[in-house]
Amino acid sequence: MVAWRQWVHRTAHSSVDNPPIADSNPVVAPLRPGRGVHSRARHNNRLIKHAPRSLQHPAFQRVWLTGTGAYIARFTDFTVIAWLVVQRTDDVAAVGTLIFLRFVSFFLFGPFVGLIADRVPRIRILRVTQASIGITALMLALVLLFGEVQLWHLYLYTFVNGVLFMFEISARRPYISAVVGPKNITAALALDMISLNVAWFLGANVGGIIVAAIPAEYLYFVIALVFGMNVILLRNLPILFHREMAEGKEPVLKSLLYGFHYSRKNRLILGGLIIVGVNNFTGYTFESMAAVFAADVYGAGPLMFGLLISAQGLGSLITSVVLVKYGKRVRRPGLYVVVGALAQHIGAFAFSFVGFALLGFVALMFLGVLTMVFGIMHNTLVLTATPDRVRGRVVGLQILAMGMFPLGSLAVGQLADVIGIQDAVRVFTIAGTVVLLTVVFLFPELRRSTAESVDDTAIPVAQAA
Repeated sequence: MVAWRQWVHRTAHSSVDNPPIADSNPVVAPLRPGRGVHSRARHNNRLIKHAPRSLQHPAFQRVWLTGTGAYIARFTDFTVIAWLVVQRTDDVAAVGTLIFLRFVSFFLFGPFVGLIADRVPRIRILRVTQASIGITALMLALVLLFGEVQLWHLYLYTFVNGVLFMFEISARRPYISAVVGPKNITAALALDMISLNVAWFLGANVGGIIVAAIPAEYLYFVIALVFGMNVILLRNLPILFHREMAEGKEPVLKSLLYGFHYSRKNRLILGGLIIVGVNNFTGYTFESMAAVFAADVYGAGPLMFGLLISAQGLGSLITSVVLVKYGKRVRRPGLYVVVGALAQHIGAFAFSFVGFALLGFVALMFLGVLTMVFGIMHNTLVLTATPDRVRGRVVGLQILAMGMFPLGSLAVGQLADVIGIQDAVRVFTIAGTVVLLTVVFLFPELRRSTAESVDDTAIPVAQAA
């Protein structure tokens, strides 16, 4: 315990005001726990001893634990919010609007959020977002308890939480990358995805139980408490920030444009971002339309309906567990991104021909495997192929590309009203496949190692002990 406190004291105060002696290696190095902490973990905790290296790091343990709590709270929250919306309107499109509002901020503000993540210490962004989400949950709890909640209250709450979630993503994964280093980033991202998928099952079911058993306001008091505890857990972690970023000498517009310039100049990153955008627009039609397939194509009852909705999460969870155990540093994540996106489109096209529920469950589970491979690999690509000084801005552009998902969901829904849901999915997947093949032809850099795309000499030294 003493060793842990000494390590926290050294790293937590290694900020822009107290820069350590520069390392001769300009590449950002992952933090390593003190020998006392590492030795004690090996002798006293067999679970941690046999865990992936990233999970053995005390800073990663706390960030991962807070992320797990946040994911469970969010999935529970979304289930309850959707129920509250349904209770207040007979318009089915109202739930679609709720999904759109939760993710549209990715498209609107992604690059600006990335810029902030490069100018403000990421651990501070994490603490502020956790505190802010807790405050919004507390406010909604009070409105539910003492007032009459209107539909616009729920929409506003959802939009604000979507913005805060976007800030959290732009800070959490770059911070994790700085902690564990490029060698362990794939396994670390897989651990994060395990938390996400476990929360998918647990949070949604908890939300369903809550709306049937107790008033919703009590849930939001609990959610506020969870995020308040997250703020406490994130205290005294290393800042890992650069002096020149904190001083903010570069004008905001120039700094923002530099992120675009860097991404345009680095063709590996540019090709990867284009694929992320295309795949989010045309490759996730099966996910946004799974409920429609279950109800209208398969005629599923309540039990099978729930199984179909959870099938993708099951496939994603299996993939995450495998990557945590066997995932090592991936030197060509761009190649995996390409293969994952193309396979996802082919799988979605095949899924559109499935005519009965059991085979639909298997198809959705397999598609969950593909989407998880794609998701982990495009995050690995961005986090390993960009220097830390510009990583936040590139992640912001990645968030912008991911913002194509709600737009694609709206578009395929509109097309489905005209030609039918199955034909609409086929049109989208064929068009997306053609565009993806064109991008692969124009960007041969996607097959290269990420080490070939990073200018290490331009990377400042990390502020780590």
